[in-house]
Amino acid sequence: MNGDASGRAGGLMRAVRERAAGIALAALAVAALALGANLYLLWRLRGAESRAVGTALRALDRLAAEDARVQYRIRLAAGTPLRLDIPVDERLRVDLNTQLPIDTQVRVPFRSPFGTHQVTIPIKTTVPIRTVVPLHIRHTFRLRTQTQDELVVPLEVRIRDLPLDELRKSLQP
Repeated sequence: MNGDASGRAGGLMRAVRERAAGIALAALAVAALALGANLYLLWRLRGAESRAVGTALRALDRLAAEDARVQYRIRLAAGTPLRLDIPVDERLRVDLNTQLPIDTQVRVPFRSPFGTHQVTIPIKTTVPIRTVVPLHIRHTFRLRTQTQDELVVPLEVRIRDLPLDELRKSLQP
């Protein structure tokens, strides 16, 4: 019985070796097929990406040329705290064309052989002022408050005011 059992074990081992080679060959074929399918999908996705980038660049150019705008309304609920720092840096020219009325009395010392006396001289005139006054206003207004009622803030952004050059660079391969 010992010899018979070892004979059967040897035959079983030969059968497993013969099948193992076929199974390994089949596994290699499946792996090669999966690799080929993955490469095909990557190639197709790369083509779709380049078409999408081209379409996005054309859309950006068209929107910028047509002066397109993005409009949105921001709703702030009642009681929303607002903390804003608003920088102002403006240069203005103020044209002054006015008249300055003067109606006053001036006391002037007057020396004479009889002594020094104070003489009151009335001045009543109009001085014309015609000039341009340049103003440079640089200030940051600090606003700290909260909304009393719901506040709707309209927001509008022109597409051509956005940093489109940087966006184009990021889309280029």
